[in-house]
Amino acid sequence: MHFCLKEKFMKFYSVIFFIFMLYFIYKIRGVIKLKNINFKNLGKALLILILVFIILPIIVVLIATPFVQISNIKINLLLNILVYFIGITIIFIIYRKSIIKEWQAYIKNFKKYVKIALKNWGLGFLFMVIFNIIANSIVGSLASNEAQNREILSELPIISVITMVFMGPILEELLFRKNFKNAFNNKQLFLICTAFLFGLAHVINFLDNSLLEILYILPYSSLGYFFAKAYYETDCIFTSITCHMLHNGLSIFLILLSSLLV
Repeated sequence: MHFCLKEKFMKFYSVIFFIFMLYFIYKIRGVIKLKNINFKNLGKALLILILVFIILPIIVVLIATPFVQISNIKINLLLNILVYFIGITIIFIIYRKSIIKEWQAYIKNFKKYVKIALKNWGLGFLFMVIFNIIANSIVGSLASNEAQNREILSELPIISVITMVFMGPILEELLFRKNFKNAFNNKQLFLICTAFLFGLAHVINFLDNSLLEILYILPYSSLGYFFAKAYYETDCIFTSITCHMLHNGLSIFLILLSSLLV
């Protein structure tokens, strides 16, 4: 009886997922026009994404392998911090003028931008929860990325807070939002494409575990959509960084609190 009920729920959620995908295709079809894409800036953004997200970690691992044990979780996390630091530095150098200008605007309009950040984080969190419930019901487990983060957090809480609450959000917002801002001349195209890339980045390393992991693109992308929206509404990358830090910080706080209460 329990199995049949679960099977019915899975079919129901699959229908919802299918309807959402149809809606997604409908929404994006009208904005994918050549005039809405700046191919020069898109090419530049993709090259930077490949450099920071793929090539840089490989180079760091190749250099470090003869000297340290990469499989050690602490060493691995410290190397991640190094990758984050180098990645942030690279993107800052490339976009330094506009980043400095946006920081000045953030300080000047701090209260206004924080309100916009809170609003968009709240909406992103709501949609993420909904899509997580659907994905969990189909997959039957947490997203592998989430499970991995929880495991690392339990073993190395201080280093995890540095990477997940501070360095991670800064790098990801610069890489997926700031980096692609001038690649699209259409708001919805910018929001949807950067949200998709953001979601894909959080599941791509775990697809060899199960192809069903692809479903977790939805919760991560929904959150990324509203991070991008916060950036677009203020034209200030520090607004979306605020959203991202708030989300990760609150998530880690709740995980650590629940572990203490158990």
